[in-house]
Amino acid sequence: MFEANCLEEQPADIVARVLEEQSPCFVTAREGVRGVLVPLDEVYTEVLEAHPRVINALMKDLVRPGKDMAMYCVQVSMTDEQDAIRFTDEEGEPVLALVGAMRFLRWLEEEDEGSEEP
Repeated sequence: MFEANCLEEQPADIVARVLEEQSPCFVTAREGVRGVLVPLDEVYTEVLEAHPRVINALMKDLVRPGKDMAMYCVQVSMTDEQDAIRFTDEEGEPVLALVGAMRFLRWLEEEDEGSEEP
């Protein structure tokens, strides 16, 4: 897992690393505004579905240079992590999701607890 500031780094670079490593990334837009960009697979789909609202968006918008990634991060953060955003490719297949940072951390803790042997 790594961390990136989407206002200082190129969104396309952040997305490429998440996809290449198949590893989540803490994405920060500004102080106090962050989310977690996760690859959508059988593992991380569960944390996406833990959000009350899931908004669909296009991958091409996420990777555009500029502030789109930051605005998605603000959306997730400012809704008290009620919203998550699922990004789809040109064929409409889900590829990545931006989820709430605190929800993600709680989900990780639950996963760790569930994997411990009694």
